[in-house]
Amino acid sequence: MDIDMKIKIQEAPLTLSWIAKATDGVLMTDGKAVPDIRYICTDSREADAETLFCAIVGERVDGHNYISAAMKLGCRAVLCQKQPGEALCAVVVPDTVTAMGKLAEAYKNEFLADLFTVAVTGSVGKTTTKECLAAVLSQEERLFKKDGNYNSTIGLPLSVTEISRDHTAAVLEMGMSGFGEIQSMTRVVHPDVACIINIGTSHMEHLGSREGIATAKLEIIEGMRQGSTLLINGDEPLLHQAHGFCRERGITCLRVSLSDATADFYADAITAKEGGMIFDLHTPNGVLSGLTLPAVGYHMVWAAAFAAAVGVLRGMTHERIKCGLSTYRPAGMRQNITTEDRVTYIEDCYNAAPESMAAALSVLKLTAKGRMIAVLGDMKELGDNTIALHRAVGQKVAELSRENGEVYLVTVGELGSEIARGATEALPTDRVFVSRDPAPYEDAVRHLKTLLREGDTVLFKASRAMTLEVIAKAVKSND
Repeated sequence: MDIDMKIKIQEAPLTLSWIAKATDGVLMTDGKAVPDIRYICTDSREADAETLFCAIVGERVDGHNYISAAMKLGCRAVLCQKQPGEALCAVVVPDTVTAMGKLAEAYKNEFLADLFTVAVTGSVGKTTTKECLAAVLSQEERLFKKDGNYNSTIGLPLSVTEISRDHTAAVLEMGMSGFGEIQSMTRVVHPDVACIINIGTSHMEHLGSREGIATAKLEIIEGMRQGSTLLINGDEPLLHQAHGFCRERGITCLRVSLSDATADFYADAITAKEGGMIFDLHTPNGVLSGLTLPAVGYHMVWAAAFAAAVGVLRGMTHERIKCGLSTYRPAGMRQNITTEDRVTYIEDCYNAAPESMAAALSVLKLTAKGRMIAVLGDMKELGDNTIALHRAVGQKVAELSRENGEVYLVTVGELGSEIARGATEALPTDRVFVSRDPAPYEDAVRHLKTLLREGDTVLFKASRAMTLEVIAKAVKSND
């Protein structure tokens, strides 16, 4: 996660006494002048005289062991949960991560009381939906949107302190790997609108089942105030319980659907076109027709439908919503489609789960005009069903072959080989290549360079840890 860089507090300076009060901490001083705080960091290497160093106790590293290193760089203020032995100014709290959330909540309440806040969670597609929301809302709002993966109990509080009073709206992601994390984040920002875009299988290892994942995602309601709105994926039965939870709290619960015409927001007339998708969205205020998103895949329609729904709730016109969606651009290494030497490359290397693998394969199908080549690798944190879920992805590649003819599969990683096993039922063995080399996957690169020809379309998809972008870069090089 991108949480180790220094964050500039937009409404700085903050005093240590303010921080102590916000975090319910104990202020300790060394008898010298207490410094004002203009920055926050979680990495001691980024600390200086104007920076609050937050000493976090992690699974592998304890930030308290680096307080001396921060002091050597001029840092004089620490947020910590152990009384420091060094002579410096400190706010001592029971838990640093919890305190960072309290600090961000107090900051938002004091400086950003009028901020329209949208929170997004889901098993896959959070960042894509965030980018669609930003594209729409930025048509009329002075919008805050944080690039990078600041969607954790550490990253989200840091990003909140980067919002200024000049912003009128903010779009924030909420990710999680276990129970209680989304509850913590939603209580920091108290979203005006929250979106639960799907329930998948990511983090099954920690949450046990899809039902457990749904329970964890529904924690977002805990921080929502009376009069706010929850948008849910209306095609996901595990989210139907949200209506009762919302009713108890005076929250409006609305459904977004691609299959149920009775939903509050219903997308139909969905058509794939060159480089994008077109659809109509039926809303409580009428039909938004001909919405166009310059990205391929039915999963992209989901992201766009949620974004358009928030635009409607914010009172935006059809034309402004349509204009906003047309400006969408993918973030990072998500669905980056390029053509070089008459070969089309779909690089979607940021992360992977069974649902996003299926979506990426549909993008391959919609994009390709000739042969299709899927370069796939391990998916992480899937729990006891890991092997079965990888083989199921292979079966989807096999289905693609039965429907569309010439399909080739290249897999990397130990679990990637299970994808290959799932595909060989329908895919000839000479169209399946299992890489045995670790990154940078030299055997896969050699195979692809031999295999590729003009008119091919190549998809790269795996969990972030697999770094499949190194294969894409090597294949596209002339070396």
